[in-house]
Amino acid sequence: MCELKIIFKGNTIMEDVVRIKAEGNSIKLYGMLGEEKTVSGRIKDVNITKQEAIIDG
Repeated sequence: MCELKIIFKGNTIMEDVVRIKAEGNSIKLYGMLGEEKTVSGRIKDVNITKQEAIIDG
């Protein structure tokens, strides 16, 4: 599967993310089990090979 680890300000803030939605200056993250988290920033990089996304805040 293609779940992502989310890195924000150098720290992993969420794992097993299956959806990322940009809403203005916010990024909404959705986990595989239904959990949600919102962070302020912008998507800097998504690397499917590494299974990670980096959010710049």
